[in-house]
Amino acid sequence: MVAFFRGWFRRSVFKTIRFLKHPRKLRKSPAMKWFARHFLDKRVWKPTQHTFSGGMAVGMFMTLQLLPIQMPAATILSAIFRVNIPIAIALCWLSNPFTLLPIAWAEYVIGKWFLAFYTTVPTTPFPTQLPDSMVEVWMVLKEHAPVVLFGGIILGAIVAPVSYVLSWGCWAIGARMEKAKKLRQVKTSAI
Repeated sequence: MVAFFRGWFRRSVFKTIRFLKHPRKLRKSPAMKWFARHFLDKRVWKPTQHTFSGGMAVGMFMTLQLLPIQMPAATILSAIFRVNIPIAIALCWLSNPFTLLPIAWAEYVIGKWFLAFYTTVPTTPFPTQLPDSMVEVWMVLKEHAPVVLFGGIILGAIVAPVSYVLSWGCWAIGARMEKAKKLRQVKTSAI
């Protein structure tokens, strides 16, 4: 039975790879055409100054959204904006269990502060211990989750352009330093 499923899985993987490699089949279906145009483009996999900086911006925005779909959303956004997919996915790992609490606290504070200008914010304090029943958990989430999500959007909208500009500048400085190093090597070899 295991051998049957192993063979079936192997055949289906090879069929899929053959299907994706064939350009005529990719042009027939609109979904496959979109997939080929966005995901099989070499620019989204090879880091250049623009794609690296864009991948940093998308990745930083998505890492600040405390949702379970960070990596798929970062992949799709990177493909749509044609920026570096591996960088965006790697930055999603910044919100790991060790950094989750500080990120959530910052998003809660920013979201509560910003929403105070436009609407009422939760008046009950955020719980310091785990609730006893699932009903209490649901009530806490219902009251405080929109504040955290809105704070994540605000914080992501601020951090994403900053990370784009910083990574663009660091790439430019590195390129300038590399060019100067090559120029010095040429001058010393000519002497």
